[in-house]
Amino acid sequence: MSDLKQALLNAKYIDMITLGDFVVRDCGLPDTDEDGNLMPQANEIAAALFRWAAGAEAMPAEGLGDDQNNPAEADTAEDAAFVEYDENGDPLMDAETAEKLEAEMKAQAEETS
Repeated sequence: MSDLKQALLNAKYIDMITLGDFVVRDCGLPDTDEDGNLMPQANEIAAALFRWAAGAEAMPAEGLGDDQNNPAEADTAEDAAFVEYDENGDPLMDAETAEKLEAEMKAQAEETS
């Protein structure tokens, strides 16, 4: 399993999108909306596979937070989930955050090896 995760972490972005596109088509999911615009399922699947390989926790299916029971926790979850992306689908972040994320991923990879 660690070999699969490492292969996903080392994969090129275009390969991950191609894999996501294959999953969309193979599962019979719609790849365009009613206006003919491409839908983001392939990007979302590729991102989910990468997060899984990196050891991130899955997002809850019900939503980001429970505003009635714990509003402070819901606000934090919403802020963490709101990420802007560039034209390649990569998250926008400053250099310090990117370096920290890269160091964490390398540390996780070394732990699983």
